[in-house]
Amino acid sequence: MIITTKHIAIAELVVHSPAALVSIFVVLRHGFHRQLGWIYLFVLCGIRIGGAIMEIRSHNDPSNTNEEEWVIILQSVGLSLLLLSSLGLLKRVAGIYSKRATSNSRRSRAVQILHLPALIALVLSIMGGTDQFSSDVSQHGSGKTKTRVGVILFLAVYICLFVLCMITISDARLMQRSQKRILICVLTSLPLIAVRLLYSLIGDFSNNPDNQFSIVNGLPVIQLAMVTIEEFLIVLMYAILGVFTPRASSPSFEVPYEPQPQQLLPQVQNYGQEPVNYAKYAAQSAFNGNAYNGRQ
Repeated sequence: MIITTKHIAIAELVVHSPAALVSIFVVLRHGFHRQLGWIYLFVLCGIRIGGAIMEIRSHNDPSNTNEEEWVIILQSVGLSLLLLSSLGLLKRVAGIYSKRATSNSRRSRAVQILHLPALIALVLSIMGGTDQFSSDVSQHGSGKTKTRVGVILFLAVYICLFVLCMITISDARLMQRSQKRILICVLTSLPLIAVRLLYSLIGDFSNNPDNQFSIVNGLPVIQLAMVTIEEFLIVLMYAILGVFTPRASSPSFEVPYEPQPQQLLPQVQNYGQEPVNYAKYAAQSAFNGNAYNGRQ
């Protein structure tokens, strides 16, 4: 059986349609303003569903070039949403510890700042794809440049995400089980995103007109192996994670208690002194009181 882009589009509808419903439930459960990771996941599912419908219609009507153009543009934005979703989930873990240490606070802000270049890369990818399909041939070159700059930004964001994940591992011993589960899912997604990023790098920086990694005229088998399957795995993993992760206000998601330095200060000042046994003195006082009453 020869795999075509229509077959891939049907598979995307089968996977992303239920995943979108689960994502809606997760977003409503966790809130729109708390964790951006699952919001981006829902947006990705919606874009993939829309792109799959356009791909099927374009395959049935090859003369409709407008839908083919939008299919390619929508395909190019998937990488940015995967990175944004992973950054949002990592911020949930890093943000929990931001009130306890300055380094963790900086880490949480760094995760939040990385959203900006990821969004810029998303805009460049859309603009680049639009220019490459423009009727004005003079814009094709600038469109290719914008797309390449966007991919370079994606690479930079991915490297920063990888480094932040490695640093966050040092806090694993302080995390609750649900927090560790989020970190493990983000770590598991890193090699999958790397494969997806490699596909974009090869496709956008190759000057070969018969580039098999191109979104426009590349091999559907390569797209399935390096793009579609990776997105399927990440979407399913993050959606299931959102269902089983307690809300941030839940007691099971509280940060383990750690005494603050000012709370340890009296113990440091009394170091070397025998602690006062209040129970012992209370028992002796009660015994002395009873003995006094007996003598009376």
